[in-house]
Amino acid sequence: MEVPKDRGNQDYDLKYAYKALMVLAPLAIVVMYTEGMLIPSLVKIEDDFGVNAAQVSWVLTVYLLTGSVMNPIAGKLGDIFGKKRVLTIVIWIYSIGVTLTGFAPTFGFLIFARAVQGLGLAMFPLAFSLIREEFPQKLVPTAQGIVSAMFGAGSAIALPIGAYISQNFGWQYTYHSVIPFVVLMAILTSTQIKESRFRNPNTKIDFIGASVLSISLATMILGFSEAPTWGWTSMLTLGTLLISVISFGLFIYVESIRPFPLISIKLLKKRNVLVANMAAIIAGFAIFMGSQTLTYLFEEPNPIGFDLDIQSTGLALLPTALIQLLAGPAAGKLISSKGPKLVMIAGSAILIPVYLLLSFLVSGGGSQLIDSIIFFATLAMLGATLLNVSLVNMLTFSVERQVMGTATSINTVFRLIGGTIGPSIAGAIMGTYESSIISMIPVGGTTIFYPVVLPSDEAFSLIYLLATFLAVTMTFIAFMAKDIKIGVETRRENELVAGH
Repeated sequence: MEVPKDRGNQDYDLKYAYKALMVLAPLAIVVMYTEGMLIPSLVKIEDDFGVNAAQVSWVLTVYLLTGSVMNPIAGKLGDIFGKKRVLTIVIWIYSIGVTLTGFAPTFGFLIFARAVQGLGLAMFPLAFSLIREEFPQKLVPTAQGIVSAMFGAGSAIALPIGAYISQNFGWQYTYHSVIPFVVLMAILTSTQIKESRFRNPNTKIDFIGASVLSISLATMILGFSEAPTWGWTSMLTLGTLLISVISFGLFIYVESIRPFPLISIKLLKKRNVLVANMAAIIAGFAIFMGSQTLTYLFEEPNPIGFDLDIQSTGLALLPTALIQLLAGPAAGKLISSKGPKLVMIAGSAILIPVYLLLSFLVSGGGSQLIDSIIFFATLAMLGATLLNVSLVNMLTFSVERQVMGTATSINTVFRLIGGTIGPSIAGAIMGTYESSIISMIPVGGTTIFYPVVLPSDEAFSLIYLLATFLAVTMTFIAFMAKDIKIGVETRRENELVAGH
């Protein structure tokens, strides 16, 4: 296990640290801009390639699938060979995927390109780890908060500008417009970022464990993503999820006996690591479920929804993106002084009354409620931002730097799993609780009336009630965490490194 040779007194080059932050943080802007307008464009993609709703769902499924599989592998490679080296390769892979996606001539090629693009999701744990390395511990939460704010900046750009491009020029141009920025990020990372000082070269890649984990994650994501189409009680859905559970149990056993496991079971048993991963699943579940529901609510026709187009929906959701710009750095500073546990509890506790109020508002009907819904959705994003920043810091301050790439990658996998299950459950609820409205189309001098089946008010209300329950569960999990005082951890790390 390598120990830094030039930091006996743990001195930091803050000028370089902030330069590294300014290079790595915009990765979040680029990715959020690229992905921000894809979901509202799925209907157009469906029409362009002549596929059905079940087929077009693979545009999202395959992206999450390859991203989930790639994350632990890339994290392990980063710990062995250097996080900067692996990160650079991953960004170039993502740039290739973005380019191929925008120019996809067929639906099959589009799915292939999205699979390549999904591999790029492994960039964030590696980037978080590099940022963690370069800053003194007292400043790490602020740095991570800035990165979280960049997610908000990406959404803030994607919602009005990306929506305009997607609606007026086509979804392909959203990808075309981002290609130069992705390539620039790859070049800057390659030329401006130093290699990580903390590595763990005395290990090997556990290909058997990676294969078993890949099967478990693939079948889990496939099962939950396709359940609304296949049916939640169908043998295909139940069989796929059963394979996932069995293969995950096999993975735990394999990892317990392998000399160089892909994921150390001992690491996963650490209290704060366990808490961070459990909370990541629930947070991804609740937040993604709530966000998808809000989009449907805004774009559904009256009297159930607000009948907004893509661009209007983007503008309506803009406050939820802007709040991340303010809350991210503020959460970082609060963590530096109070520790991540308190901020994690505060973030999850905010979500409880907000989701509960939203469950009543979305069933109230009437266009006059849209301002109230936007206000409480913004408060929900405030709580989610506090929660996400605290999770990252709780994890990175609870593991050794030599395994940080692996730890943060696994946490991202759990977040993606939650983010996959949440929209699937929301889709199942909206497909179960439906109502019919009469739509009118003027044809010549006459008007044609026809029934349209849409998710009902009860569906939206039930989704937010479920999100409320998840927020309560997350608050209890947050109380289980071991409190971390940043200043104390800084002194301990200095003594450990100086001892080497």
